[in-house]
Amino acid sequence: MPNQRMKVPFLVLLPMLLASSGCVTMWKFNDTVGGLEARVRTLEQEKEQLATEQRSDRDRMESVRQELADATDALRKGGANLGADVDSLKQDMARLKGVDEEHAWGLGKAQEDIDAIKKALDGLGAPIVPIAPALAGDRDGLLAAAREAVAKGDGAQARGLLRRFLETFPDEPRAGEAQYLVGESFFKEGKWGQAVKEFQRVHDRYKDRKDAPVGKSLLRIADCLLKQGDCRKAGGVYLYLSDLEKKTEAAEQAKAALKKLKKTCKGL
Repeated sequence: MPNQRMKVPFLVLLPMLLASSGCVTMWKFNDTVGGLEARVRTLEQEKEQLATEQRSDRDRMESVRQELADATDALRKGGANLGADVDSLKQDMARLKGVDEEHAWGLGKAQEDIDAIKKALDGLGAPIVPIAPALAGDRDGLLAAAREAVAKGDGAQARGLLRRFLETFPDEPRAGEAQYLVGESFFKEGKWGQAVKEFQRVHDRYKDRKDAPVGKSLLRIADCLLKQGDCRKAGGVYLYLSDLEKKTEAAEQAKAALKKLKKTCKGL
């Protein structure tokens, strides 16, 4: 009977997690992320070029404005017949204003596209965030900065730092903690579905590591399911955890939560 009991939570948990994570293959995921990152780099380059051109045109506009002011002043004083020159300068000013408006629109559009792609990458769990070169190879610094970002509610920054940590130091003993923090950043934003995916990865990738927060992650998965109104699946997670870790603190919490949930969750 103990073996049969173990199968029940697996049957409840596995379909739920497969449904939440989808059927996208890893190569397709990497291809999607790589394409989006390349598009961001291209847009950033285009944006910088537009900004450079805008700065140059604004310098020219300021020069023409000053020339126009000087010419107008000279014309008012009757010092010279500068009517034609003033008209020409006014035309230059109008043209430059039009060019400046085009640049401003182009910069705004490029930024909108960049923001949209960055948001999509963040949803895929691969946000683009600026990381100081000195920090990029510093495992302690990356994790400390990520913890701080999670505490401050800066989820995107935290995920960028944590992804870099996990990519650079996949065998680090604290990799499970880093993966947990990715899920926690989504949890704090109320993105329950994405949080479940990330907490599930702690279980799938690090369940054989002694210090990985697997039980803690499963409790969070149950929290997410309850937030989504699915008490039966949450109960299945509690049951699975209580069997998986037996006498750990997380397992005891799961048993207590399951006992309480049975009083209010129909069909559990």
